[in-house]
Amino acid sequence: MGYKLDDKDIKLSGKQLQKIGTGVKGDVYKYREDALKIFRQGTEPPIDLETAEYLASISTSQILLPKRLLFYNHSFRGYTYKLVSRKGTGKRLIMLPKDELIGNTSILEEDASTLSGKRVLLNGIEPANSIFNGDLYLTDPTGYRVLDIEETEELEKMNKYQIHLLLSALICQELRNNNFSSKVEREIKGLLELKDEDEDGSSYFKNIMGNCDTIKQFVKKMQ
Repeated sequence: MGYKLDDKDIKLSGKQLQKIGTGVKGDVYKYREDALKIFRQGTEPPIDLETAEYLASISTSQILLPKRLLFYNHSFRGYTYKLVSRKGTGKRLIMLPKDELIGNTSILEEDASTLSGKRVLLNGIEPANSIFNGDLYLTDPTGYRVLDIEETEELEKMNKYQIHLLLSALICQELRNNNFSSKVEREIKGLLELKDEDEDGSSYFKNIMGNCDTIKQFVKKMQ
């Protein structure tokens, strides 16, 4: 009886755990080389065991998924996932060189394609569930759902658009925090909304930014 990661007995103590995040239904700790999300006592797991097991079987790069599942007295109580370095979290997406912005977008879209092929719908994709340290990671898969479908083409479009909406929200948030006017923010938001659903976000950023090195430079050029 006690904690198990998959089928291995483990001891969780203050010496082994360093809290690095907190949420409504659980807390996140640094555990060895991983992040460990532990669901809060007295609450229902925000993700069911079957979905967590399924996601743990899928390999992605920057959309972070469960790796090992945590049980307490045989009840599903959390999971480990890739630990993302907090170094560089002061960086800004609007200052990221264009090639790196396009690269990040491409990786996230590749992850979205992989998950779509496995019939996984991305839910809860928002700034609060992301970490940017020079690379952009999605950190909370508890809202993801496995669909009972055969064709995944429309699902892939939907999932990739969720990535684009996240990038748009992060860019607008950073513009607001860097004292750009609400008028500028609305113009950029409107421009980002023009992306066709069949066009990859990486291609869209490449096309609209032209010779500008960063989003910030692009925005200033528009003014």
